[in-house]
Amino acid sequence: MKKNLRIILKTWSSKHNLFHFFSIYSSRKKTSGFTIIELVLYATLVALLSLGIASFWDITKQAGLKDKSISIVEEEGVFAADVIGEHIRTARRICIPSGSGSTESTLDLDSNCTVHTGNHIVFTLSGGRLIMTENGSDIPLTDARAYISSITFANAGGSSIDYSFTMESKNYSSTDSFGYSKIFSGGGTIRQ
Repeated sequence: MKKNLRIILKTWSSKHNLFHFFSIYSSRKKTSGFTIIELVLYATLVALLSLGIASFWDITKQAGLKDKSISIVEEEGVFAADVIGEHIRTARRICIPSGSGSTESTLDLDSNCTVHTGNHIVFTLSGGRLIMTENGSDIPLTDARAYISSITFANAGGSSIDYSFTMESKNYSSTDSFGYSKIFSGGGTIRQ
């Protein structure tokens, strides 16, 4: 019987390559699914890729908010400074601050300081907004996206006024990283 078994095996092995049989068997075993190590590796790669994309998105968003804050402060501040300067140059008289060297947080320009006739213009700060009152009508010069934390008008002598104000952006975030402020200053002399 041993002899018969040898003959059968020898005949079968010559017809069928055993190495080929075992290689097919082992490759079938590998392709039947993912191993735990492969799943953990893929999950880790996906998590790292997602974290990188989220970090990039956050950095881009923060940079955009900071740029927006700077832009708002610059636009609002330049506009307010231009309006103040233009009205100083076209005014007939400085009522407040009166006297050389005096400073005030209000600027009052008029042709007659006691009666307030003609073109009466007053610049004041109300709730962080610069308000220009022209002949009794309030005109806000800055909007709610930025605010003025301080403003000073100084009589530089005779018909000259210097002004300075600090404009800051509103912080819409819980962090202070988007806050931006800038000091605007200038001056003007009444053209007579």
